[in-house]
Amino acid sequence: MKRGDSNQRQNLLNAKMMKKNKEIIGALPPFMFIVTEGTATETNYIEGFAAKINKRYGKYSKHKRIEIKGLGKSCLRLLEEADNTVKRICPQAEVIWLVYDKDDFAADSFDNTQYSAENRKSKRKYKVAWSNECIELWFLLHFSDVIPKGGRKDYIQKLESYCHYSKTDKNIFSLLYPMTQTAITRAKRLYDSYPKNYSPSKMYPATRVHEMVEELMKYCGTTNC
Repeated sequence: MKRGDSNQRQNLLNAKMMKKNKEIIGALPPFMFIVTEGTATETNYIEGFAAKINKRYGKYSKHKRIEIKGLGKSCLRLLEEADNTVKRICPQAEVIWLVYDKDDFAADSFDNTQYSAENRKSKRKYKVAWSNECIELWFLLHFSDVIPKGGRKDYIQKLESYCHYSKTDKNIFSLLYPMTQTAITRAKRLYDSYPKNYSPSKMYPATRVHEMVEELMKYCGTTNC
């Protein structure tokens, strides 16, 4: 057999194997660019999903399916910075997720971030995963659906009663992951408890992080991600 014929045969076998693997593994995730307001807490958590998914689908693309960047910007500035950064870091992105908190920012700024993102005219789909008032609300829903009324300080204090919580904990994904489905159920129930016409700033406490997590969970492959 000639060397060229051998190479061609191997390429055909590789192509068939790739096709078979894709049929088994299912549809590929869209390329996602996830930008976060924080540069440690949110990125440490989301990176747990991204690392598993990128590893699982890595053989099908020269690019990571999910890129994460903590931008240290809030609300509308996060949206603007995402526009500027995606072209440089993740030009292949099909979906951009904005992960941000209400904290003490003005209601108009918080509300308009969602409205501006979801109405953006772009080849990319912009989605929001906000928390009112902070990401610790989403974390707390993994342990309890009884939410303290005092805001982020109470959320953190309550989290510390359930686990050794730290905003810089690199193991936060592993800690929370076993309770993810429970947290999603609680977050949905909490979000749906508000009237449909409520603006994000009026939905306190509430979060939409579960929407992003549900999307990521679809590509983990097993319940153990």
